[in-house]
Amino acid sequence: MGLLKNAVTSFAEFWKKPQDKDLSKLKCAVRPAPHELDAGLPANEKLLEGIYTGSNQDFALSSYLAMGMVDVPKNLVGIPTVVPDEGQDERLVKELMPLLIDEFPVILQTMLIQGTAWRWPRWSDELSRLTWEAIPDSCITNIILDLDTGEISELWCEEQIKYNKGESSTDYAVRTRHITKTMVTEEWKGTVKKAAQYKNVFGFLPVPFGHNCSEGKWRGNSVFGRVLRWMKASHDIAYNRDEILSRFKPKIVQTVKDVKTWIHNNTQELGNNDTRLDPFERELFVNQEGESTSYLSISGDATSQHTIALQDNERKIMKGSGIPEMFFGAIASGNYASAETDRLMALDYIKGLRREITRATQEIVNQSLKILAFMRFTQPPQVSLQWSVLTMSSESEKVQKMSGYASSIVNLLGAGAISKEGAFYFTKELFPDFPVEDPDHFMAGITEMMTEHSSKVGQPLFDMGDFGAE
Repeated sequence: MGLLKNAVTSFAEFWKKPQDKDLSKLKCAVRPAPHELDAGLPANEKLLEGIYTGSNQDFALSSYLAMGMVDVPKNLVGIPTVVPDEGQDERLVKELMPLLIDEFPVILQTMLIQGTAWRWPRWSDELSRLTWEAIPDSCITNIILDLDTGEISELWCEEQIKYNKGESSTDYAVRTRHITKTMVTEEWKGTVKKAAQYKNVFGFLPVPFGHNCSEGKWRGNSVFGRVLRWMKASHDIAYNRDEILSRFKPKIVQTVKDVKTWIHNNTQELGNNDTRLDPFERELFVNQEGESTSYLSISGDATSQHTIALQDNERKIMKGSGIPEMFFGAIASGNYASAETDRLMALDYIKGLRREITRATQEIVNQSLKILAFMRFTQPPQVSLQWSVLTMSSESEKVQKMSGYASSIVNLLGAGAISKEGAFYFTKELFPDFPVEDPDHFMAGITEMMTEHSSKVGQPLFDMGDFGAE
């Protein structure tokens, strides 16, 4: 009786009015406050990869949504360019760029699917080149963080490796690695037995590329994480609906007075002794008075609720994933303002992915350049990352924007209604890759252009408005 009373009291306490209780706050501060410094949990790699590829039979009928959640953002993000600072040697950057071009799309894809992609820059003596070793997130069993800085200081990796042993046979080996900034310990068990310990010469640890990381975590979250159960529900509903439709076949209902007479009347062309009859191959039935032929089909509302539920789940998956709707291939509806808003949201999403991955990319690029510099007996250059200008405008929209900009900037400058700083600002705002560095450079280009144009047409510069003259 006491337990029941406590349960009722607890239930009533939860549903108190907001002015009586703030559900977002604790009743009292916890001392000491719990804080998990574990870098996050590993991804369910097999499940998430199966959803993306469609090989997971429990999610196969929802995998068509995975392309819009992974491939479209991956293609729009693009590949950053490594730009050396002024006066820096470009040779190492040129040597690094092919590796970055090959690896970056794969890193981004893995980051979106599994939440975290790990790369370890190393020099391979066997290949005589720089490599980025890919370490599956599920293989990293433990991450040791520095208690003062929260940075990764050690990694433990354990993986079961399946490999081809002969023409038609496979085998397994277990590899355990302990990676620190000073030492790497490696041990193989199973069919391959060996152990090794060597110095971590450069002191580099595997670099995590995390998507949508929580505060204090190095491991991220998959784009499928928030909508995983909706995708599972959609798969089950679609499977049940399609099973109903695939198992049911239309049936012919034949009403007759006498079976033998009806069969005789409809098989005369086959011969009097041949009573074979396939109703679905017949184009014409011979019926006497009182006989009829009808078809039995499944009712239209037998699967209508399934279809409605699938449409509702698809909307929930699109909204719950946080990925712009147009990435799923949906046609923009409504007026121009709503379509323009969707496009701006899509651009902001891609810019967010770029900001998210820039730090880890900068880190692995700097580490790679240091390794290359050591092997080439030179100094690593100081570099920065640059992204291409992101736009989703059509060619006609670009032409309209250019036309509006040209007429507006001419009128503003000609009337003295805008400063050179303002003109430079609006130019870079509309055309971020416009080849000018500052307001003076911008106005100098206009002056040069106007002077050259005036000399060709044989008129003084003043007649052109004088907005480019000093």
